[in-house]
Amino acid sequence: MKPSFLPQISHNGAMKDDPGESSVISALTDSAALPAWVLHGPGDDAAILENGQVLTTDLMVEDVHFDSRISPEDLAWKLLAVNASDVAACGARSSWALLSIALPEPLDNDWVNRFSQAFKSHLATLKIALIGGDTTRSPKRKMLNLCLCGQLESAPLLRSSASPNEDVWVSGTLGDASAGFSGMSPELTRRWHRPEPPLELGPALASRELASAAMDLSDGLLQDLEKLCKASRIGAKINPLLLPSSPALKATGDALLGHQVAFGEDYQLLFTASPQHREAIAILGSDLGLLLTRIGTTLVDETIELPGSETLEGWSHFGGPQ
Repeated sequence: MKPSFLPQISHNGAMKDDPGESSVISALTDSAALPAWVLHGPGDDAAILENGQVLTTDLMVEDVHFDSRISPEDLAWKLLAVNASDVAACGARSSWALLSIALPEPLDNDWVNRFSQAFKSHLATLKIALIGGDTTRSPKRKMLNLCLCGQLESAPLLRSSASPNEDVWVSGTLGDASAGFSGMSPELTRRWHRPEPPLELGPALASRELASAAMDLSDGLLQDLEKLCKASRIGAKINPLLLPSSPALKATGDALLGHQVAFGEDYQLLFTASPQHREAIAILGSDLGLLLTRIGTTLVDETIELPGSETLEGWSHFGGPQ
């Protein structure tokens, strides 16, 4: 599937980065010195400081990350949810935020009021304080950037701490956002516009010491599993028949795998854990009312085995040939 405004890259089963995004990140971070109070910098879902604070930021640009099909109320929720998902994936709980927003002329006051009211309501629901930010004029499109801070209650969850011969788990179901983008049903479109990240899961896994590594699923299982495996210097074997899908996605009758692994925007949690924790993880899922599914195992060899994905295309921030 190729969304009209979301560039993608092909996948051939070997681990490799999005070349455009990787070159930008490398240019900004290579040889950059970090102060001692930064425990973990670029490379995880969020930066982690020695005082237990977790910081992330996410930029959403009109006609790249969203278009006119999304209401200002849904956009307010999505901007907050995708950042809170990063914080929770590290095992922390969100506490305060900074919002920067650029809007084109003429200013659409109705849009501003609707977005603002919804954003404040969502902040209150998640018990997050908006403590500052910036506003300016955009030459053409809406641009929104949120910086979100959270607090760890135990050791952080990282991408780099998985080991071979562990279980690979995902929360929730995969592929609804992809099908929603394609307009397959109003219910699926709603799930694309209003993701529901499992914000309690990361902190619970961390406090109970059940997960060895974790990250949120924003760019799709194909891309994000590769990121986790590369950070941990391992591989993974995934059984596509175990990938969880919602009744709404199954009802479309469309091929499931492409939706489940290639599009992204599920904002569920991908994590690894020792097989000895299977029962405890099942109990945790029941306690939180979450579907947690074991989908594969980690490998010594640094390869990704996901049968059926060889011709699928994964998310790319900048596109271009691999």
